[in-house]
Amino acid sequence: MNDLVFVDSSFDKNKTKEYTLSIQLGLDGFSFSILNENKKCIALNKFIPFKKNSDNIPINSFIEIIRNNELLNLNFREVSLLWISDKVLLIPSEFFSEDFAYDSFQLSHSIQKQECLEWNEFPELKSWIVFSFPKNIKEFIQSHFDNSKLYHQCLPFYREALNQKIAENHPPVFLNVQNYFFHVIIPDRNGKHFINTFPYSSSSDLAYYVLNIFKQQKLNNERSKLTIDGAVQEDEKVIILLKKYLGQVEVKSLPSEFRINNSISQKEYNQFINLLNLSRCE
Repeated sequence: MNDLVFVDSSFDKNKTKEYTLSIQLGLDGFSFSILNENKKCIALNKFIPFKKNSDNIPINSFIEIIRNNELLNLNFREVSLLWISDKVLLIPSEFFSEDFAYDSFQLSHSIQKQECLEWNEFPELKSWIVFSFPKNIKEFIQSHFDNSKLYHQCLPFYREALNQKIAENHPPVFLNVQNYFFHVIIPDRNGKHFINTFPYSSSSDLAYYVLNIFKQQKLNNERSKLTIDGAVQEDEKVIILLKKYLGQVEVKSLPSEFRINNSISQKEYNQFINLLNLSRCE
């Protein structure tokens, strides 16, 4: 349990059958949180990178770490896995079917032989979030954990954005930043939301995309607020760049109910926001 950045005094490893385990996973590594029956975070593990010299990355490294982690071999009431990737698609519910999901997804993304398609219903947008997922990781998760569910990280991100107050004349912009890509949503009071995913290779590249979104969507640089979460911190170059051109830029902190350890800088928790917000989607 040396990788835990937080553990609540109420945590009891003999009561994990009452707890929910949430795992945030990408191709480079993973982190996890444990929530009690009231959906309060009682344990949070730091990001664990996969070993670069492992064969068949990331599955071998993932399996090795899971099997050697005491907490991840206990029995939980429920296990949720949050997948981080840019291979994702929204399909309106009125058109959704398994065949349509496969056909539509392949117009935008390739599906590798070792991948399968998964989907999450998103009632707020009357749509389904469709994403590709490694078959071998799915098989391992389902065999190692009982009652497991798969989600794409867009689900808690979009849901939290849509729960925010939407200004009529100057809509807010929400960014979830990951390594080499970011998701964006601009909620609209009339339901005409702007949603997209963009790749980037540098801080200036990311800043350019964001400023171009403001321009193309005809947003006021001083009045529309930009809120950013994910793999980004307040003092990073991209934030400094954006603040030169935009009047309101905020790096999102955890919700107040998740202020779990004052001795650790708030910005260190940015990458865990969607992981902890996942509990609100269940």
